[in-house]
Amino acid sequence: MTNTKLIAMAGLPGSGKSTIADLLSRQFPAMLLSIDPIEAVLRRSGWQQERIGSAGHLVAEALAIETLKRGQTVIIDAVNPVQAARDMWVKLAQDVSVPLTFLEVVCSETVVHRQRIESRVRGIEGLTEVSWERVLKRQQEYQPWSNPRRVLDTSKTSAEALVESVLPDLRRS
Repeated sequence: MTNTKLIAMAGLPGSGKSTIADLLSRQFPAMLLSIDPIEAVLRRSGWQQERIGSAGHLVAEALAIETLKRGQTVIIDAVNPVQAARDMWVKLAQDVSVPLTFLEVVCSETVVHRQRIESRVRGIEGLTEVSWERVLKRQQEYQPWSNPRRVLDTSKTSAEALVESVLPDLRRS
């Protein structure tokens, strides 16, 4: 599993993390596990809202373990706003003995970020698009980082250029 790695995305909704995760998944190739579609499936199957968040992460974790054991890189596309969520990926990487890289995606230009949220239509059945007010609430819930990470600002640089900037480090790790 020498080239196998776990890449955990983080950042507020609308920051550009799914775009970067998708581009990265095509470069390796890697299994892209996105929390939003997993949670949407749980909603459609009748799960209660308060249980969906943790269940979605547990499904992604189980799929990641199996994929990493098979020697394929995994990219987790999730907000990962709290230390407990980040610690889950740290433990998984340790348990499977693969390197872990956190990529925190931000959009430092508030006007740009808000425009992205207000115009976003992803078309995921069972998923309601997040409002700007919800993004601001998530921002308040966002915990400081204790893990090493690379911060990518999508308001200043294109997603393609950001991916190109991290690829050499990701390929080395």
